Amino acid sequence: MAVGSSAKPVDAVIVCYAETPALLKAEITAMKRQTAGAGMSVTAELPLKVKREGKRAVEHFGFVDGISQPIVRGTARAAKGAAPMHLLAPGEFLFGYRDEHGFYPSSPSVEAALDRAGILSQVRRNRQIPGQPPPPRDFGRNGTFLVMRQFEQHVELFDDYCRRAALQAADESGDPAIDQRWVAAKMLGRWQDGSSLVRNPNGRPGRGVDNDFALGAEDPQGHACPLGSHIRRSNPRDSLGEDRETQIRIGKRHRILRVGRTYVKKDRSGKTEKGLLFMCLNADIERQYEFIQQTWVSSSSFQGLVGETDPTIGARGGGGRFSIPSWEKVTVLKDVPKFVTTKGGGYFFMPSRSALRYMISRL
Repeated sequence: MAVGSSAKPVDAVIVCYAETPALLKAEITAMKRQTAGAGMSVTAELPLKVKREGKRAVEHFGFVDGISQPIVRGTARAAKGAAPMHLLAPGEFLFGYRDEHGFYPSSPSVEAALDRAGILSQVRRNRQIPGQPPPPRDFGRNGTFLVMRQFEQHVELFDDYCRRAALQAADESGDPAIDQRWVAAKMLGRWQDGSSLVRNPNGRPGRGVDNDFALGAEDPQGHACPLGSHIRRSNPRDSLGEDRETQIRIGKRHRILRVGRTYVKKDRSGKTEKGLLFMCLNADIERQYEFIQQTWVSSSSFQGLVGETDPTIGARGGGGRFSIPSWEKVTVLKDVPKFVTTKGGGYFFMPSRSALRYMISRL
């Protein structure tokens, strides 16, 4: 039974962080005591632990995680310098700020009469029209929407398939350099160390993480990074049309701030489950997270492909397929199984500190 379903609903989620396991345990104990006192019960609990190789986080399929992220204009990270394709307006992720089109995203609000203490600021309007009543109070300002998904990763199945597919592809192409690592990288769109297929096509070690490549300008036919690979679907960059700058502007309306946390747990039978808790922030779930999932990740005709979904996280019934183009030929991987199972999740509103103070004032 999936957590977050109608049979097992979730009304709130609390993510706990601490510097040491002892502090984390104490925080969780205190949190459970307080929520129980408020009449709440724990629907599910997931132990998270960052898996690392060196300084970088790694997910269970073996890839460095958290590389490609938008950079919010006005932040310290943006001040350090960033490629323009990664710079986004704060309103794409936070209520109360202008988005990429210069508008304030529609924000949750309350009547001014309900906030007599003036804890919340007024809703910012995109245009001022004479005669309008005073604006309501902006409950959403500095808040955002949080999407959570718990994904079980079938690691042994993934490794076994990549191994078998590599043997078959190497035999059909006569290229002994094709191995398990190559197949996995082609499906994801990056090498396991985080370097890109676009700028490190041969997978040379020690090249380091890179993220400023342009898929359309540098690899238009997908000979380095396949057209249907995961990173290409989740962020096509400039590759969906001939006008590069227009495609980047369109893509910026479908970005998310994403973080993944690995977990390992055992069920009642003693079976070990490995997975990832996916979390992302966006001001418009339908236009951002859901668009990526439905229009790009799950599309069977993405970039002109036929009958293919995302090879790593795509849902499919029966055997899937994945095309790997090259100058000489197209290698087609067949009978691609489903490597990820969704175990739960939900959509949540993440309030600001002022919104929390307002809710406390209404108790």
